[in-house]
Amino acid sequence: MARTLSRVRHFLLGAPRQTRQSIHERLTKVKALAVLSSDALSSVAYATEQIMLVLVVAGAAAYGYSLPIMSAILCLLAIVVLSYRQTIRAYPKGGGSYIVASDNLGPLAGLVAGCSLITSYTLTVAVSVASSVDAIVSAAPSTAGLRVQLCAAFVLLLLMGNLRGIRESGSIFAAPTYLFILGMFLMVGVIFVKLATGDLHRSSPRIGQATESLTLVLILRAFASGATALTGVEAISDGVPAFRPPEWLNARRTLTAMGLILGGMFLTITVATYLLGITPQNPASHGYQTVISQLAHAAFSDSFGYIYVAITTTAILVLAGNTAFSDFPRLLFFMARDDYAPHLFRRVGDRLAYSNGIIALAVLATLLILVFRGEVSRLIPLYAIGVFLAFTMSQAGMVARWRRLREPGWRRGLPINVVGVLATGLVFIITGIFKFTQGAWIIVLVVPLLVLTCRAIHSHYNEVRGNLATEIPTSPDKVKPICIVPIADLDGVALQSLAFARSISDNVIAVHVSEDEQDIARMRAKWEAWGNHVPLEIVESQYRALVRPLLRYIDAIDKQHRDDTLVVVLPELVATSWWHQLLHNQSALRLKAALLFRPGTVVVNVPYHLRRVPRARRGLRARPLDDDL
Repeated sequence: MARTLSRVRHFLLGAPRQTRQSIHERLTKVKALAVLSSDALSSVAYATEQIMLVLVVAGAAAYGYSLPIMSAILCLLAIVVLSYRQTIRAYPKGGGSYIVASDNLGPLAGLVAGCSLITSYTLTVAVSVASSVDAIVSAAPSTAGLRVQLCAAFVLLLLMGNLRGIRESGSIFAAPTYLFILGMFLMVGVIFVKLATGDLHRSSPRIGQATESLTLVLILRAFASGATALTGVEAISDGVPAFRPPEWLNARRTLTAMGLILGGMFLTITVATYLLGITPQNPASHGYQTVISQLAHAAFSDSFGYIYVAITTTAILVLAGNTAFSDFPRLLFFMARDDYAPHLFRRVGDRLAYSNGIIALAVLATLLILVFRGEVSRLIPLYAIGVFLAFTMSQAGMVARWRRLREPGWRRGLPINVVGVLATGLVFIITGIFKFTQGAWIIVLVVPLLVLTCRAIHSHYNEVRGNLATEIPTSPDKVKPICIVPIADLDGVALQSLAFARSISDNVIAVHVSEDEQDIARMRAKWEAWGNHVPLEIVESQYRALVRPLLRYIDAIDKQHRDDTLVVVLPELVATSWWHQLLHNQSALRLKAALLFRPGTVVVNVPYHLRRVPRARRGLRARPLDDDL
């Protein structure tokens, strides 16, 4: 069974890789742009639509404010990109929000940033796959009833791809990213050409009666919704160690390229949407189409071009979660290294990826999708607040670093990060206020709970280090073992365990627990016939229990031999097939579980593997019953 599972695992994930191959897992700038920027680049598929969703409730008069809001978001994007260029230069080995905030503002600030990113990365996967399913529903309305199932399938796809390793996932997922970029620029290019030649005409938006007044509050809400276009910008700063040398220089160039491409797509898509008067549709309505789908129809009608845009948009939205799968496990590694997360997240898997972190992200994202039924409109309000809190903590950390160290270039770098912390802090406040009742309160509640959990984990690890007292002597000549061997019968399983116990110590006691007087008499007779080479203790169990009477007996022996080390030697029969295990009781397993929490007790497991023995040799197998130990 184990061999079969191993073969299946190697088929799906690939063969294990040696540690020295890790240098070959580094990413080129081309692959890094696809792996670490897919989240940010994919946001153009829904950022414009999120702005419009807020504005249309105020009627046609509010529609024109989409362009000023777009301009403000582009300015914010430029500030964030410039700020993170400074961060990458200052932290050439990786400078995500957690590291920067911890290094410059203290552990608590670092935990706030790290926990914000945990929520952000989880939501990145959930929002990206939910948005991709929206794109599928736009092209094929009959799939609307399979929304949750499709989301879960896409998460599984990302899980399998990333468990194969970062370089291989980059190779798998690079092409869809670049095909999406090509498709977006081709789509808006065709629209602008058609507008210039008269094949398309500017249209006024078809908006029903206004249900709200056009106020500053409404405009700020639209800005907060559109700011989702900036999600994922930090990923390159987090992922500097994944680049090929020189890491920091390649990371800065990739970040700059990502900012230019993202800004160009967001600008042209929003302008094209405004010129054509396109408005967002209700996802619950029949024949629902996203804004991108409507733009693709305007550019290509129902030709191959529309299908191409629909497929590449779906692909990039699925792969946007790949950014989170790259950075979430690395974040947990850093937190586990600092004892703020379980140490299992420090482990590098067979394929040189942080497998436990990858699996944890997939599980969390799937639970989120199930809770919110894969609806983007319900997930988006939770999204941006964690992102901008992490942005703000990172920028504040850089400001503190410039002021403290005054490194070369600090006079130029400090103003950039000051503007960055003010801008991202303002967006965080705006998002928190206007999205609070729509679901952002969940993040406001979850982040402090995560911080408290991380501090509790840290306290536990500190306590473990301070209380690591030995329970048995550390000098071999002071260890005086007394072996207790629980046995069910005098057979080959018991005999090999008794022989092993005698090799450890001359002080060996066999213990048989039973409630049946005939069984006790039979066991005594067999023991006498064998030669009584080891003392046998019979423990009568009035209530037919095994573990409890045996533990009481062990306690009694421990009181009699305070200076000795108790060693419980457990015989255990191991079946050849997994289903054979169900046919045998699990006494040894239950006893091991009970003894695990008993201080100062050493447990030794002696397995006895069942195997088919040729008939001619079966008699030889029985002879040890007559041998001396």
